[in-house]
Formats: sequence, structure tokens, C-alpha cells
Amino acid sequence: MPLLPTLSARRQRNLTYGLFLLLPVILFVASYLYPIFYTFNLSLHDWDGLSPRQRFVGLDNYTSLLSQPRFHHAVLNNIAWLAFCLVVPSLAGLGLALLVDGKLRGESLFKLAFFVPYIFMPVAVAAIWRWLYLPDGGLFNTVIAKLGFPEQMQNWLGDPAIVNLSVMLAALWSGTGFAFIVFLAGLRNLPYEYLEAARVDGASRWSIFWHIIIPQLWPSTILVVGIFGIDAMRLFDIVWSMTGGGPSRASEVLATQLYDVAFGQFKMGMASAIGICQLLLAALLILPYIIYITRRVEELSE
Repeated sequence: MPLLPTLSARRQRNLTYGLFLLLPVILFVASYLYPIFYTFNLSLHDWDGLSPRQRFVGLDNYTSLLSQPRFHHAVLNNIAWLAFCLVVPSLAGLGLALLVDGKLRGESLFKLAFFVPYIFMPVAVAAIWRWLYLPDGGLFNTVIAKLGFPEQMQNWLGDPAIVNLSVMLAALWSGTGFAFIVFLAGLRNLPYEYLEAARVDGASRWSIFWHIIIPQLWPSTILVVGIFGIDAMRLFDIVWSMTGGGPSRASEVLATQLYDVAFGQFKMGMASAIGICQLLLAALLILPYIIYITRRVEELSE
């Protein structure tokens, strides 16, 4: 007799667990899987976004896209942005965190100054830096002229040779605050006894930094590198707000090209193909990092 109530209670418990899991599964399918499958299906069609019928073209959008120099240039720009975001803001944030953690006077003021740019909307950041970059009357060219080097004045957002570096500088100013806060929190949580023992043993500052601080900052590094990597692959707003992908598409990335093809040329099938290629490129570049991080976490937990 006790067996029946036990089975009934077990079924009820499993049903409860299943109902709690059902909502996240539905949200995941509706928010992630369905849009991906819908976009892939749309990429196999020729559609202007307005007509009621879509013409099936198979892989023509992909073959056409892969033969376009414009697409190749956007891919290279995305890869350049990925390399930049993974290295420069991360190191800058770590450097600032080390500076502030060294008992710097006016610490609160520095924290505010370093972090505030991160909370600005990218459109606001773009507006500020477009003013700084103005060829006539912009802060940078004005300072260069006042210093007596008028021949070094630049058309910062109008020269294809330097436009990407100019936009990256604006992104560095706004994005470093995130890495700074994360690394500073990691530094403040370092085991004090490790540092003190290393100092007692006569270890140099460089040795302490490389062999104790860096390994202990591993969780912070995982977070910073992961967020910056994802942001680099879906980059759109600051580039579009500052240059629109110009001049002559020199600063164009995949997201800005997708927007232009979809809403400028009304080629929804081609734009969907760009989106799928962007997803595949992100997976190709980021999945190895996720696999590596997973293995490292498992090793540390053992």
C-alpha cells in the first residue's frame, strides 16, 4: 500500500519540476531558436519586405554575398574590432584598476571619472566624439593647431585610413569603465595572505603581479573577455551613429551592412543571409573560447 502514494508523490514532484522548466524552454525557443530558423528560411528567399509573396532562390543570396568585396571588408572590420575589444579596453581597464587599487588619493573621484563614460548610451558617446573630431572647430584639431602643428590636423571621420581607429578610440573611452570596475572588484577580493606571503619571501612586484594577481583575476578576465567578445561581434550603434559605415564604407561592419541592405535596399533575403553569416562567424570565433573556459573551470573545480 505505501508504494502507490510514493509513486503519486514522485509523479507530482516531476510534474512540478517540468512545469517550472517549461516556461524557460518556451522563452528560449520563442526568443532564440525561432528567430534563427525564421531568419535562415528568409535568407533562402528574395523578398523586399513589402510584397505578400517571397520568391525561393535557395543559396543564391549566400553565393552572391560571398562574392562581394563589400562583405569581405565588413568581415575583416569585425575581426579587427574583435581583436581590439579583447585586448585594448581589457588591458586599459586592468591598468586603471591597478592604479586605483594602489591606494590612490581621490579614489572615489577616479572611480567616477573612469566608470561614468560606460553608462552613456552609445549614441551619446558618438555625439560627443563627433564633436571632438570635427575638422573645423573640433577639440582635437584645435589643440593640434594651438600646439603649432597645423599640418597634422586630420579629417578623423572622413579619412578611410584612420576612421576605424577614430571610432575605436571613442569605444575605448566608453568601454574601459566596465573592465575597470570588474578588475577592481577582483583586486579587492584577492586573498591578502597570498600577497603578504609573497612579499615576506622577497618576491618582486612583477613576480607578484604575474604569478599571484593574474591567476587570481581569472574569473574577472573570463567575464570581461566574454562580454567584450560578444559586443565586438554584434557591434552596430556606435559605428552607425558616428560614420554610418563610411566614408566609402571604410568603417562598415556586418551589422551596419545588414541594416543598409535591409532598410536601405529592401533586400530582406540578402540581409538575412548576412545575419546568418554573422551568427556563424561569431560562433566560429567565440565557441573555442567558451570550450576553453569550460575546461579551465572544470580543472579549477577539481
